Amino acid sequence: MNIKLLSEPPLQFGTGEHIDPKTGIITFNPYDLQGVRPERIKTGIIGKSDSVDTVIGWLNTGKRIIAAKKSTLGKLFPEFCGFSKTDAFKSEIIYDEGYIRKINNSDFDHIIKNEKRYWKIIEEFVTLYINEIKFLAKNKNPDVILCVLSEKFIQSILGAPTAENTDAESASAEDADEEKDEQDEFISRQENNFRRLLKARAMEYNIPIQIVRDRIAKPSGEMQDPATIAWNFYTAIYYKASGTPWAMKKKDSTIVCYAGISFYKSRDRATTQTSITQIFNEHGKGVILRGQPVEMKKGDLEPHLTELQAYDLLDYSLKEYYEALKVYPQRLVLHKTSNFNAAEIEGFKSAAYKNNIHAVDMVTIMRTDLRLYREGPYPPLRGTMASYTDTTHLLYTRGFVPYYNTYPGSYIPAPIEIRLFSHDESPELICEEILALTKMNWNNTQFDRKFPITIECSRKVGEILKYLSPEQTPQIKYSFYM
Repeated sequence: MNIKLLSEPPLQFGTGEHIDPKTGIITFNPYDLQGVRPERIKTGIIGKSDSVDTVIGWLNTGKRIIAAKKSTLGKLFPEFCGFSKTDAFKSEIIYDEGYIRKINNSDFDHIIKNEKRYWKIIEEFVTLYINEIKFLAKNKNPDVILCVLSEKFIQSILGAPTAENTDAESASAEDADEEKDEQDEFISRQENNFRRLLKARAMEYNIPIQIVRDRIAKPSGEMQDPATIAWNFYTAIYYKASGTPWAMKKKDSTIVCYAGISFYKSRDRATTQTSITQIFNEHGKGVILRGQPVEMKKGDLEPHLTELQAYDLLDYSLKEYYEALKVYPQRLVLHKTSNFNAAEIEGFKSAAYKNNIHAVDMVTIMRTDLRLYREGPYPPLRGTMASYTDTTHLLYTRGFVPYYNTYPGSYIPAPIEIRLFSHDESPELICEEILALTKMNWNNTQFDRKFPITIECSRKVGEILKYLSPEQTPQIKYSFYM
């Protein structure tokens, strides 16, 4: 077995580069500083009156510096820089009374009193928010809409034993430790259904939403510290308002695009469909598309595309990618959590070659039970790559981080397994890119996510798409799914 340590990939910001998202923004400002960017983010706010007032108060606090968590790990827990025109983001959230839509307590109480079926309760609660989203979209057209949830709403109405996180909190919790499930183990099925249905139904109004809990103003002990919460929230808002907080650093002039392909079941579990994630470039610009139903044969352990389905899916995706960015990539990297079979490889290659793309890497990224052990109290370093064949490798995307001088996790980290089914680039470069792509989830500022954004995004997309009917057109931007 050959073991090497990959360098921590730098990110590109407005006036420089850095390996850490928070330090990069503080020092060099957002990536799009010199371009068209969201300097004034028109924000709609929807929720119960007292919850809305609480969140508005917290937004005012976020205009100023929020003190760092008391810790010897200052680089891991820096202070929040403040979100205003004069601070690092060079942007501000703006709204007036016309952008605030308060839902009466009696509206919620009426639903609880008159409807006993769980799913109908969820649908009617979602409708309360959708009615206000519709109004704001028609009359105010904000850049982002905050959907505020109260603790009473979470704990009493949905009957959840533990409250749901905000979008940014959930993203951090889901990947805080490798041994947790893909969804935070404390988020109930009811809450996930509410979240996904709300995002799915809101898509038709063409405005990204951010789900916020009113407890964000007074975080409890099990939550992140106030500065980290602010970093995650405002970074997500900036991105959802069409900003680019940071970008991958290009190694050369080659135009590369990355795509994650995943499968998801319909809500009735009758059919399996594919979702191709945001097929995107180093700046995170790209499109999300929904594939066709996949027929599972008896005895199949995992779904696969036919050669024609693979060809059609990628050919259509590349055409939409060109429509969005007006350029075709010179190299294509496909990520999947299941193995590629011969038909898929042939179909994807044919579609790539038809679009004049002759450098194609097909990579399976999956969990593994294998571990490496390091002498001393800390786990292997993030970036540790262990190769036990030319096409099979382990990569530690989480582990000890020298920049932080610690391992920022609670459980023993596990590597991911990288399988190269067809590749034109070197295994080392492919793993370096995966390491960089773990930093490209703008829903929070954690730089050591376990999975790259190609895989994370495709999962998120599948979760939301199953709530859309076949007739509904999905949004093409990831900001509508995160």
